[in-house]
Order: sequence, then structure tokens, then C-alpha cells
Amino acid sequence: MRENDSYAIILLGSPNCKSGELSKIAKSRCDKAFQLYTQNPSCKVLCTGGFGEHFNTSPFAHGELTKDYLIKQGISRNAFLDVALSRFTFEDATMSLPILTANNIKKATIVSSEFHIKRVEYVFSNLISHIELNYLAATTPLDPAELELLYQHEEKAMIREKQNIAGTKV
Repeated sequence: MRENDSYAIILLGSPNCKSGELSKIAKSRCDKAFQLYTQNPSCKVLCTGGFGEHFNTSPFAHGELTKDYLIKQGISRNAFLDVALSRFTFEDATMSLPILTANNIKKATIVSSEFHIKRVEYVFSNLISHIELNYLAATTPLDPAELELLYQHEEKAMIREKQNIAGTKV
């Protein structure tokens, strides 16, 4: 087995429109994941995102949309692991874990946005202990006011995640 066979990039989901077109946030994450893949071309890629009222009401799983985008960029279909059909960050971690374990992944880099990465690191590091995790933030191409709203959302969401994590340690 080659070293990169046990390494994966986990691309976290974000919004897309009703027709399935990826948002600027989603494309920036995809582009960051593609950039990382070009440095590790024998690694695996796990895309997250199913369906949800606040991020994907299209008939296509968000993870399949990002996978298709990355294939068009040049990543082989064979590089992809199953899509984790998650609805939010906590599920990104809990639904990715069995896929990573089944594929003997020992090391992973999680790609998200700069406004989201703190929460991602908190959730994943508390839920996944047997895989070496790294985190990579994509720059979000939004104006400062829109970005500030996303940071404010993250502060509120972190409170919920701490409660979710506490519930797993009962």
C-alpha cells in the first residue's frame, strides 16, 4: 500500500442553490481541496453533504455536486470515497468516521472555510481520535459584511456543538 492510500481529503459541504449550482463558498472549498489534491494525487477524497433546508434543497446530494465539480477539475472518479450524506458539521464528523475507518484512512485533512474552521476543528478533534487530522481553510470570496454574519453564526453554532459533544461523553 502506498503512503497516500491511507490519506484522505475531507471536503465539507456548504450551500448550493435549488438547481444544484454551487455557491461561492462551496466553490472556494472545492478549489482549496483540488489544490491540496494536486499535491497528493494518490490520496482519497471524501465529500460531505446531503440535503437540508438551509443548504441544499436541490434533488442532488450536495456531496455529489462537489464531487462532480472536482471530477470536472481533473480528479479521477476512483479517488473518491462514498459521500457522507450529512446535514451539518456534527454529522460531517459522525458520518465520515465509518467511511474513513472502512477505507483504512490513517490521516486526513479537512477542508472548510476560514469562518468555519474553528468549529470544524473542535467537532472533529472531539469525535475522531484514531485518525491524524489536519485542517485547511479556504478563503471565502464574500464582502466583509457578509463574512461578519457568518462569523456571528459560528459563535452561536459553537455553543450547540459544545452541547452535542458533551452529549457524546455521557
